[in-house]
Amino acid sequence: MVRSERKEREFNTRRAEILEQAEKIFASKGFHDVTMAEIAGASGFSIGSLYQFFKGKEHLYSTMISEKIDLMYQKIHQEVKSAKGLIDQIDALIEAQLHFVDNNADFCRIFLRGENEALSKMMTSNREQLINDYYQHISFIEKILKSGIKNGLLRSLPPRDLANALSHLIRAASVDWLLMPSKESLSLKRKFILDIFLHGAQKHN
Repeated sequence: MVRSERKEREFNTRRAEILEQAEKIFASKGFHDVTMAEIAGASGFSIGSLYQFFKGKEHLYSTMISEKIDLMYQKIHQEVKSAKGLIDQIDALIEAQLHFVDNNADFCRIFLRGENEALSKMMTSNREQLINDYYQHISFIEKILKSGIKNGLLRSLPPRDLANALSHLIRAASVDWLLMPSKESLSLKRKFILDIFLHGAQKHN
């Protein structure tokens, strides 16, 4: 039993190493210009060993994307659920997503390049799953905001539209930061996004 657990840990560790190196290479060169041999070399494995973990480049790429996005949503939802009160929950959501982008800039630039639109069946299925996961995330935000409306803490506006608006504010700040690299942490935009979402740009006397 112990031996089996050790083998599983070793397998998962090696798999994680491959995904980590692959992410760096895909972010640097793009999907089409990367070979399995290059990933194998960077990971310290033979090409044959690489195929023990992944069926091919597309399988490796789609796995890297889906698992990293799943991790992002998990972390965001955990942070939100541990926060108390509506404002703290919204603040936690913004901070968690900005923090993820801050610490995974190379990965996020893969999305800016748009290469997750490769045309094979595997990639099409992967893209459909990403879209489904995104809408589940929007529904998660919507539920939080709907509670705020019900309790009189937010204006009586369509909660789905509010959820999309908050998501787009976070995304816009993230894309701008990724395209125009700054020495400042993206997380510093948290207070601005929270303020704009809650109070808008109009000056109140």
